Amino acid sequence: MKTLFRVHLVSARRALGLGHCIMLLSSMLIALTAAQAAVMRTPDTERFGVAVEASHPVPAHVELTRFLLQGVDDPEQLRGYQVAILAADGVDGFELEIPWQFLVERGATVHIIIPRPAGILQAASSGAVIRAKTRIAVINPSGEAGDSAFDRFLDQVQAHDYDAVYLPGNLASEGELAEPSSLAFLREAKRAGKPIFGISNSPLFLLEAGLLDRKQATGSPATLSKLSASNVTVIDAPVVKDGNIHTSRDAFDVPAMMDALVATLRARSAE
Repeated sequence: MKTLFRVHLVSARRALGLGHCIMLLSSMLIALTAAQAAVMRTPDTERFGVAVEASHPVPAHVELTRFLLQGVDDPEQLRGYQVAILAADGVDGFELEIPWQFLVERGATVHIIIPRPAGILQAASSGAVIRAKTRIAVINPSGEAGDSAFDRFLDQVQAHDYDAVYLPGNLASEGELAEPSSLAFLREAKRAGKPIFGISNSPLFLLEAGLLDRKQATGSPATLSKLSASNVTVIDAPVVKDGNIHTSRDAFDVPAMMDALVATLRARSAE
C-alpha cells in the first residue's frame, strides 16, 4: 500500500494568501509526483473499493488540491445546520481544520467538542492552582505539534442538538478519545439517529462505542487490520456508509467525506 502524503495548508492559506498557497501547492505536487505515483481512483470503481487501471484517472492528491483551492459557491448552503467535531488532544490538524473551515464557509455552525480533562496543576506564587484548559493539542501530519481553540466540553452539550457528528483522526494515541464521556456521546448520537462520520483511525472509537457491530466500515491501513479482527466487514473505499455511520480512510478522502456529509444533511432536511 502506498505511503500517504498529506498536506496542511490552513496556516499557509491564511498567512500567505491564495497566490502563495498556489505556489506552495505546485512545489508540493512536483515532490509528490517525483516520489511516488498516486493511487488511481475512478468514480465507477471507488464505490466498490476496487483498484483498476483507467485511461484518464485522477490522482488522489490532485483531487485534494482541487478541493483545498475551490471557491465557495453558496455561503448559505448549510445555514441552520449544527455539526459537532468530536476531538481530543493529539488530533490530526489537517483532518480537524480543513473540514471545520469547509463547513463554516458554507454557513454551518460548527462546535469542536472535547472531553473535560482532569484538573491540571500549575505552580503559582500562592502555591499550586488548577489551570483551566483553553486549547487542544494538535499534531500536524508533518509531525509538528501545535494547538487549536475548541468550543465546548462534552458535559456542556447534548448529541441530539447537532445535525451530524464528525470525528477526525488522532495522531497521538488511539486511546485519547476512547474515554467514557466520548463513547457515551457517540452512543447518544446513534440513539438520536444522527449521522456520524469518522476518518483515519477514528473508526476504532466507533468500534469501541459498539457502533460498528456487524457493519461495513473502512479506515486507515493500521485501522483496517484491527477492524478485520472484529466482526466488521472491511471495505477499501473513500466513504463507506452503513446506516447512519460513514467512515473514510485518510486525508485524501476528506473531499469525498465532506461531499457525503453535505449530501446527508440536505437529504435529511428534505425528508
